[in-house]
Amino acid sequence: MDIQQVEKYKPIIQNIIDSNVKFSCFENKIEWDFFENSDKAIFAKTGADFKLYVNINSVIYSYEINEPLQVEYFILHEIRHIYQKRFVYLYKTDEINCPAPELAKRYDYEFCSYIKPTDDLEAYYSQQIEFEAFIFSYSVMLYKYGHINYIKLPDYLESLGIQPYIDKWINIFKDKNL
Repeated sequence: MDIQQVEKYKPIIQNIIDSNVKFSCFENKIEWDFFENSDKAIFAKTGADFKLYVNINSVIYSYEINEPLQVEYFILHEIRHIYQKRFVYLYKTDEINCPAPELAKRYDYEFCSYIKPTDDLEAYYSQQIEFEAFIFSYSVMLYKYGHINYIKLPDYLESLGIQPYIDKWINIFKDKNL
């Protein structure tokens, strides 16, 4: 990994995370680190340790093509996965205080039986964990910046009539004065 690039982008990524933690629905600090993958489509991932990993190559490329908000969009997507994993953890460690046990069970099942986009694209987008992460991240971006030409939801999700879900998130953000 190019240490100069890491040092250049580290404060930028930290700022993105810090400016978006208020949308995350949890109090814990988000720990993160860079990883390196030549596939620039893999922007970020979440570890079993609730840690966010950001692909340095995707970050560099997004800035090179003048689409820096792609980085924030996918960080938000992974922040939602961290929330979901923490929700499952709460259910497994303190079931009585879990506000939605059935949802926690569904998240857990989907994480354990994860369908990759390369396996079945429609099934991938139909997973609750992915549907939520895409809608959440898109809603935050729309709320913060308005329409961005290069930030788009996948066509499959658009075909589902997802505007009510986006509106619901945006109303939550407005109600919380975020």
